[in-house]
Amino acid sequence: MLNRRSCLLAAAAWPAGVTSWTGKTALRYLEAPGHDAFNSFAIGLLGAAIQRAALPCALEGVRYIPMTQGRMELELRQERASLDIMWAMTSQSREQSLCPIRIPLDRGLLGWRVALIRKSDLPRWKTAPNREELARRHAGQGLHWPDIEIMRANDLRVEAAADNRALCEMLIAGRIDYFPRSVLEARDDLNRLGQDQLTIAPGFALHYPAASYAFLSPHHEHWVAPLAKALDALVTNGTLRQRFRRSFQDEIDALCLADRKIITLRNPLLPGGTPLNRTEYWWNPAEA
Repeated sequence: MLNRRSCLLAAAAWPAGVTSWTGKTALRYLEAPGHDAFNSFAIGLLGAAIQRAALPCALEGVRYIPMTQGRMELELRQERASLDIMWAMTSQSREQSLCPIRIPLDRGLLGWRVALIRKSDLPRWKTAPNREELARRHAGQGLHWPDIEIMRANDLRVEAAADNRALCEMLIAGRIDYFPRSVLEARDDLNRLGQDQLTIAPGFALHYPAASYAFLSPHHEHWVAPLAKALDALVTNGTLRQRFRRSFQDEIDALCLADRKIITLRNPLLPGGTPLNRTEYWWNPAEA
């Protein structure tokens, strides 16, 4: 089995961005470790944008190896990069180091969060907490996720771990009290990683303005404008929303956000260029 270093060196050995069998520029992304609904959605949507713009490039998966978001950013910036594109929550620092395509692939739903908790703790969460009560409990978030800084800026206690699997294990072990996950991720994590010991806390959700963008390596900055134009066209003609509903509406409906108390947090990491005025880009609770 190839180790982590071997995989990266093998990918980096190719001429930057050229596939050996199609002649098109390869936009290499890190594959997910297993089924990941949002990953599949992003790949399909970006593929549609590439096709619409008639660009001479193609998405190409790189075999999964454990890698934090910070490490992925570093890989995208390398002279002989092993990755060319990633999708993740935006932040000021991320937009400074990479090339963002400022169309929210998630329609802003990474900023709508419900809490994974232990089933044995359900009595403690029976009543929806207020902001002060939540601040006395310990949350968990991923290393290098912007959410850590967002929650700490709102005076919430947060512990970090490498990824969602490690965070679910921390939660099961009692090292944290809750694990906020976006409404696009929560039930999937529960089914894959909950080990029948976790559930979703009733009665409340967190919300802060956030967006998951596709980020390109600085070596591929020239693809930003045509891909942004193509994605914007997919928003305008309704394609993005239709694909989104097909992929995630059941998940959103199951969480009954309209019936939950919403605890609103500020996001000091949100870049000034975030297109909050483009209402068609964002999910609206009225859709629930």
